[in-house]
Amino acid sequence: MERFCDLLFEFSSLERMNMVLALREERIKMSHLAQRLDMTVTETSRHLQRLGDAGLVARDSDGAYSLTPFGELAQLLMRSMVFVSDKHEYFNEHSVFSLPPGFIERLGNLAGTRFEGDTVKVFDHARGLLQQAEEFIWVQSYQHLLWNTPIVVEKIKGGVDFRFILPEGVEPSPGYAPDTLIQAHTRFLERVDLRVAVTEMEASVSFPKADGSVDYASFTGSDPVFISWCRDLFLHYWAKAGPPGSVSLSGP
Repeated sequence: MERFCDLLFEFSSLERMNMVLALREERIKMSHLAQRLDMTVTETSRHLQRLGDAGLVARDSDGAYSLTPFGELAQLLMRSMVFVSDKHEYFNEHSVFSLPPGFIERLGNLAGTRFEGDTVKVFDHARGLLQQAEEFIWVQSYQHLLWNTPIVVEKIKGGVDFRFILPEGVEPSPGYAPDTLIQAHTRFLERVDLRVAVTEMEASVSFPKADGSVDYASFTGSDPVFISWCRDLFLHYWAKAGPPGSVSLSGP
């Protein structure tokens, strides 16, 4: 635990954190690093010494600095804490604890997303997401795709891999009858705790509020790391889902 506290202390410095982030992108000499971060060479040298003593960075024979394997791993794992800290107000009001533990540990994969809290804009973006997809459309939602049925049917007929997960027993809105083609690509879970939509181009995810109520505010992005996170998450639930009336697992 003492070693861990020492590591947190090194990352507690904004200057050292910025150095680690810069060195994540490329190996660089001290003078260039100082110039890039608008610091004096003396300050840069002092911070690099601390990072070196902690085993996070190393200097090569050319005089350039880079992250050590330990430093690379530490900053990667720290990415989740940076993201959660930056969005602390959101995570005080929302819950991610229905996620499988491995996905909570990878929350740093959402770092490259943008946040949209306007529900109308979220729905508009979802429509655009479906229209642009050319390879696959995977959606887990609290309700039927009320306004997107023609888009989805057209995509399925065009060869796009469409998959849809709904909560068991969900009631369509009055006057709405899901297309049989969509139904053929739909599976059900006993409970749906979050919304996720992912295509080969972009993805979005919405978490429930802390009291369990639905919230459509979303994290959205086209970062390949985030898309991969959403793909993995959807496939996790897809493997647990089944046809209507089947026994499904409600846990993570």
